[in-house]
Amino acid sequence: MTAISRIQDLSFKTSIYGIEERIVLDIGSCYLKCGFSGEARPRHFLSMFLSEEALDDYLGLNPVHRQHLGHECGEICNERTTETCRGNNPLEYAELYELDMMRRNSRGQTEQERLQILEERLSEYLYEVYFKYLLTDPKQRKVIICESPLAPIALKQTIAKVLFDKLQVPSVSFTPSHLLALLTTGTATGLVIDCGHLETSVLPIYSSRPMTPFIRTTPRAGKFLSTHLKQLLRDKCPISLVENPTDLRIIPEGMLTSAFLETIKTRLLFASPLIINARDNINEDEMNNNYRDVSTSTEVQVDVWLEEEGARGILAIPGWIRERASECLFNGDEDAESLTDVILESILKAPSDLRRPLISSMLLIGGTAQLPNLQNRLFQEIKRSLQTNPRWKQLSGLADSVRFLDDLTTGDKSATPSRSPSHQSVMDLDPGATSFVGSPTLGGSSMSLDPSSAASREKDRRAKKSQAKKAYQSSGKVFMPNCRAWIGGSLVGSLKSSGPEILRVNFNGTVPDWSTAGLTGASPLSGGAGGNSQHQDPTAATALVASALAYSY
Repeated sequence: MTAISRIQDLSFKTSIYGIEERIVLDIGSCYLKCGFSGEARPRHFLSMFLSEEALDDYLGLNPVHRQHLGHECGEICNERTTETCRGNNPLEYAELYELDMMRRNSRGQTEQERLQILEERLSEYLYEVYFKYLLTDPKQRKVIICESPLAPIALKQTIAKVLFDKLQVPSVSFTPSHLLALLTTGTATGLVIDCGHLETSVLPIYSSRPMTPFIRTTPRAGKFLSTHLKQLLRDKCPISLVENPTDLRIIPEGMLTSAFLETIKTRLLFASPLIINARDNINEDEMNNNYRDVSTSTEVQVDVWLEEEGARGILAIPGWIRERASECLFNGDEDAESLTDVILESILKAPSDLRRPLISSMLLIGGTAQLPNLQNRLFQEIKRSLQTNPRWKQLSGLADSVRFLDDLTTGDKSATPSRSPSHQSVMDLDPGATSFVGSPTLGGSSMSLDPSSAASREKDRRAKKSQAKKAYQSSGKVFMPNCRAWIGGSLVGSLKSSGPEILRVNFNGTVPDWSTAGLTGASPLSGGAGGNSQHQDPTAATALVASALAYSY
C-alpha cells in the first residue's frame, strides 16, 4: 500500500454505523481541543495565548525576539482586532471569552465590541482547526460541541454563527460537558466537579440526567490561582542578576503575563498533602510563615531575561510557594466559596436518598484538576469538613462513603480477577448456563441439582459479579481530567448520538439551552442529516442520549 492510498483511507474514515466521523470541539477560555469522533484523545490542543516563541523569550532565554509573553496579536488577530488588543494592557489579553459578557470589561469594551472580537478570533482558530490541523472539509462533517451548562448564551450563539455562516457545517450539537465526562467512566450517576480556568462548577447527575437546579459554582479555579500566584511572586520572589547575585530586583510587572503564570503553575505547583488549620483572626503573613516552617519542598530557580536591563536574571521560587499557592482553592469566604463548600452544598441541596450515591461517585475534571495531588487533598478536605464542620452536620454520616470514580482502593484491587478472559470457564462467561444431572461438563464431572448447593452457587456468582463490577467500575487514570469531556463527545459521536441537533438550513441565530425553550427546527435524536425538523426539549434529549449510552455499557 502506497503512502497516497494510506492518506486516502484516513480521509474517508467512517464509524461503526457507516457514517463519516464527526468533528468534536471543546472550546475553553484558554485552550481549544479538536479531533474526530471515535478516537481516544484529541488530535490537537490549541492554546489561546501560549506560543513557543514567547516562551523562548523568558524560559528559553532568546533575547533576539522581543515579544511579550502573552497573546500573539499579530499572529492570530486581524488588523482591527490587533488595534483593539494593543489598547491598555496587551499582555493580559489571553482568554478567548469571559463568563460575564454583558458588562464592560477592564478595557472599556462594550458587549457588542467584545462579541465582535470574539467572533473574529474564533473564526481564525476554527479556520486553523479545519484547514491546518484536521485537514477536512467543514461542509461534509457534523460538529459536536462540549459546552458548560452555565456558558453564556451569547457565546454559544457566536460559536454557531461562525460554524454555520463562515464554515458552512451541516449541523451543530451542543452537549453538556459534565455529562460527557461522566460517560467515560461507564456509570450513569455521579457528582462531576469541573475545575477549569474561569470557574469551578459542580453538577449532580443521576441516571444520566443532569440535575441543573442543584449546580453550584465558585470563581476559585485556574484564573483565581493565577491571580494569587502573581501576588506571591511579586511580594515573595525577588530576581537576582546573574552577574551580581546580591543585586535583588522586584519582578517586573511586564513579566507576570498570563502565559508566564500559566507556565509556572503547570510546571512547578502542586497541592500540599498536609492540612494546616488556620487560627481565628490570623493574618496572611503569619499564615505564610506557618507554611514556610512546615514545607519540605525544594526551591526552584528559573532563568529569565530582564528586558530593561538587557541582562539575564534568576527568579527563585521558594518551596512553600510551590506547595501552598493552591491553598486559595480550599480557603473560601462569602464572595467565593471553597471547592469543598460548593461540593458539599450541591450534595446538601440534592434529595436525601441521592446524597450517598453522589458522594461515592465523584469525578474531578478540568484543566486545573491536573494540578498534582489536588484530588487527594480535596478528598481529605471533604472528609475533614464532614467530620468537624457544624455547617455540614446533616451530611456527617456520609464521611465513610466519600470516593472518587477514578480511585481504586485496596479492596477494589484485591477484588480484581487475576485470570484473563481466555482462562475463564464457560460458567464464568455465561452465568445463566445450567447443566442437568449426568451431563458432562468441562471438568468431566456432573452438576447436582441440590437446592442448597444451587443457592450457594448463585450467591457466589453474585458476589463475584459484584466484586468484578466494583473493580472495573473505575476507569482509573486512563483519561486525563482535561480531556474527559472531549472523549465523551467522541464516544457520543461514534455511537451516532448527540444532544439537540441544529441544522444549518434551520439556524436563525438562536441555540438550544436548558434555561430557555427548545429550538424549533432541531432534528430528533433518531434522525440523521435528512431527518425531519421538529421542536425538541434540550434537557429531555440529553437525558435520552445519556440513558442510551449508559445502558450500552
